[in-house]
Amino acid sequence: MIPLYVNDGVAYVWNSKDWHTLRSTHRICGALIGTIVSYPRQNEFQGLPMALMSEEAALLVEKRLCELIELPNINEELSEEKKQKIQEMDQKIINEQSEALQKKKIEQLSQKIDIIVAGKKKKMMSKGIFDINIDKDTLLQEEINKLSKATPANILIHLPTEHFINTENIKLEIDVLRPCIMFGDGAIRYTIFKDLWERGYYITSGSKFGADFLVYQGDPVRFHAMYMLKCVSNIAQCFRPANIVTFGRLSVAVNKLALYGFCNNYGKIEYQTIQWHDTLNG
Repeated sequence: MIPLYVNDGVAYVWNSKDWHTLRSTHRICGALIGTIVSYPRQNEFQGLPMALMSEEAALLVEKRLCELIELPNINEELSEEKKQKIQEMDQKIINEQSEALQKKKIEQLSQKIDIIVAGKKKKMMSKGIFDINIDKDTLLQEEINKLSKATPANILIHLPTEHFINTENIKLEIDVLRPCIMFGDGAIRYTIFKDLWERGYYITSGSKFGADFLVYQGDPVRFHAMYMLKCVSNIAQCFRPANIVTFGRLSVAVNKLALYGFCNNYGKIEYQTIQWHDTLNG
């Protein structure tokens, strides 16, 4: 099962393969909250880890696709043995990148050796030397010998996202997730989320639009959200007409359908759409 690492009640995915599996196979989108260091537009495009909504994490656990894991010793002082292991891994990365960089530079020199030879001949001729005999292989080796070795300061160091050292882990239950999905509003939200997921939809947080969820027919990368959904925990609760009108008008402004989800008296999930009409036909 895919491990979901819990910290302060939030489940995170740290492995890129796990992220891809959850999105492509299980329609779980989550929210990428990490920084892509090499990417210029870091406010728009983010990377691992992926934070999951409580509903997403609980669903994955219920379907036996994932398990909730806590690493209690993750912030403890490392032993000398583990520090040595980290140093060895860092040195291995430096050596591998240095070799790859050296190989790439040699390939570039080999491709440009004719240009280098022509340049040297031209320089010697400008000095009045016309009896020129340059051996390409010898010159290539001389240029290779001039290459400086890569230093740690110039090496790209891979920052491991998922912890690569074995440490104690504790399996947790879904009651540790925050916000809680066991009681009250959280339970209704989870029931509705699960129902939509089982119908084949993609679901993401709707907080940007004042809703609980945004509902998509396909992957959000390729589709716009069709519905903005609010969950109703108590169907006997009175609604302020202004709130309903506001929700309906907002949905029109963002080209979505306003949707209320609730549990009826028989325990079945039902949905009610709201349409905003500019004119009323008498």
